[in-house]
Amino acid sequence: MDDIDVDHSAYVYSLCPGVVEINREVFFRNWRLFVYSAVMVCAVIVQCLVTVFGKSTDLGYSSLVVAVVCCSLAFWACSLVAAKAICFLYLDMLLYVQLPGAMDSFYMSTKECYPAGPHFTFVFYNTMAAIIGNVAGIAGVTAFSYFFSKRSYCFTFIITTIVKVLGSVFDIVMVKRWNLAIGIPDHAMYIMGDAIVYEACNQLAWMPVVLLFSRICPRGSESMIYALAAGFSNMGQSMSSTVGSLLMELVWPIQTTGVNGCNFDNVPMLLVFAHVVFPLGVIPLSFLLLPRARICDDIGADGRSVSH
Repeated sequence: MDDIDVDHSAYVYSLCPGVVEINREVFFRNWRLFVYSAVMVCAVIVQCLVTVFGKSTDLGYSSLVVAVVCCSLAFWACSLVAAKAICFLYLDMLLYVQLPGAMDSFYMSTKECYPAGPHFTFVFYNTMAAIIGNVAGIAGVTAFSYFFSKRSYCFTFIITTIVKVLGSVFDIVMVKRWNLAIGIPDHAMYIMGDAIVYEACNQLAWMPVVLLFSRICPRGSESMIYALAAGFSNMGQSMSSTVGSLLMELVWPIQTTGVNGCNFDNVPMLLVFAHVVFPLGVIPLSFLLLPRARICDDIGADGRSVSH
């Protein structure tokens, strides 16, 4: 037992009387990943501080710097194929620009604020639609196993991107109120579009990402690479909200309160660029950053399938 204790203490550094333990061998073998993780934490803190205390232009510049630094360091800290996959996942989330407040305000606007709006209740918009979206997510996972498990990564992401873009057309139709002209109720149109299509495509796109990182992570550092990918993906989604906020403030402003009522005239243009034009940029990026292999294949260090 004494020998075992000595060997254990030689490789594990203990902090706070055993509450935190650091494996020295793993740390020094993957020190670049730890540095990269620390940089990402600092980047998130900087973004939070700029969001609270800075101006809109400051937020735009800081977002650009954070994106460039984190994407560049990914190629320094990870293998080439892993870095490209991490950057693709980040850009995939970033390019589908979120519009915080715009769509929520439109769907749940009162009759006094926007008489022509759909006037969804809070229960429907945040509860029923969420339940339907979760069911759609399960359907997306099931569809992946049947239709995409033996397809290439590029093909899968291109299809999910196109479907998400087509689903966004439903939102544009609702904002323009064209659905009422053809006799489709607002609730049905919303469920067919954003509630189902977006959630199903999110799950459909996430499944190949999980399988991709399970095949490209170096042995012994799987959890760190996966955590970095998930964290960078969340950062991309958060930054997409930042981009959406800047678009709504500086380019296509909207009005959600005031004595003169709400004004959503610029929302269709926001949707066209944020949910149609920008997301299509994922298609060329998929050819540049994703491995040239099928999802079911083993992947080599060069990003190509390995034959046995």
